[in-house]
Amino acid sequence: MDIKDILTRIGYVRNSANLSAREVSLRMGMSPQYVAQLESGRIVLTVEKLLQILEICNFSVERFFSSNINDYTIDNELKDLIESLPTDKKKNIIEFIKK
Repeated sequence: MDIKDILTRIGYVRNSANLSAREVSLRMGMSPQYVAQLESGRIVLTVEKLLQILEICNFSVERFFSSNINDYTIDNELKDLIESLPTDKKKNIIEFIKK
């Protein structure tokens, strides 16, 4: 994931929370244009600001950096179910998927 992907994901997160760039900027205590400038790459993103945006948008860091941001919830549910299975059942699932 490169910086362009991260900036695109910030827009995704913000839109998922139904928040405008202006509203997120103001909630951060920044100028109204801050997030729009950030998303366009005109301002350098810091980890602190990213975490602040994720908190405002009620979006987890784990989901933000997951390989598939859209399927994160279902992927985690599946992972949890598989982890709770005994080894022989896991092996059966692997064999089923391979076929």
